[in-house]
Amino acid sequence: MLELSRDQVFAHGTRVLSAADLGSKIRECRKAQGLTQEDVAGMIGCSPRLIGEMEHGRGSVGFERLVGYALLMGVDLVAFDRNGDLL
Repeated sequence: MLELSRDQVFAHGTRVLSAADLGSKIRECRKAQGLTQEDVAGMIGCSPRLIGEMEHGRGSVGFERLVGYALLMGVDLVAFDRNGDLL
């Protein structure tokens, strides 16, 4: 596992404050890889509509499924407490 300092994460990462923020970042990564929503749906075994819901931050999508999609697209999630310390 690649170890990054808090400063490195802040310098290169995107702050996510909502499911829509995360979905937007995942969508960027999917498009950068040349994949369609249909391609990804086939990879993770769900409908293209659900992929769209995740990319738009809809509340009906389960957290586990959203995290799985993020990881598949190469988006790592890092948690910090409000003081900026890694958890």
